[in-house]
Amino acid sequence: MELFLIGLGIGLLLFLLALIQNLRLKRKHKREMLQIKDMVSQKMDMEYESINKLKNDVETLKKQNENLRVSLRAFSQKPNRKEMSKLQMYQRAIEIMYLKAPGFAPAWQLALQESEEELDKVYLGFHPFVKKVVPGRLLDRIETKESDDEDEDSEK
Repeated sequence: MELFLIGLGIGLLLFLLALIQNLRLKRKHKREMLQIKDMVSQKMDMEYESINKLKNDVETLKKQNENLRVSLRAFSQKPNRKEMSKLQMYQRAIEIMYLKAPGFAPAWQLALQESEEELDKVYLGFHPFVKKVVPGRLLDRIETKESDDEDEDSEK
């Protein structure tokens, strides 16, 4: 019986050691699981914040893009500085020609009036339509006839 009790004692001792080892492993695994859960929740929170920040940035960029598109449209309608300076230079050259060349003013006014009329015809769509439908020689005859009629009217 002594051997039995010694064997039982050794068996219980090994059982207790295995039980203690098992409990330690459970605690260790439980702690690791809690750490992993915390890490995952922190990572998800960070990703959520970053996604929200990216969405806000996208919205801001869309608004800026639309504002820039509107500004570009507005600036494309306005003449730029180079064009304005060139126009001022042309205006000054015209004024100088008025003073220096006595026959320049009437010829300039006539050329300016003709170019305005031609641009009006182009913008109204009549001139391009006529050029497509009517042959070039006939169109030249019509234009010269119109100018002759205008000359006769101005003489009267």
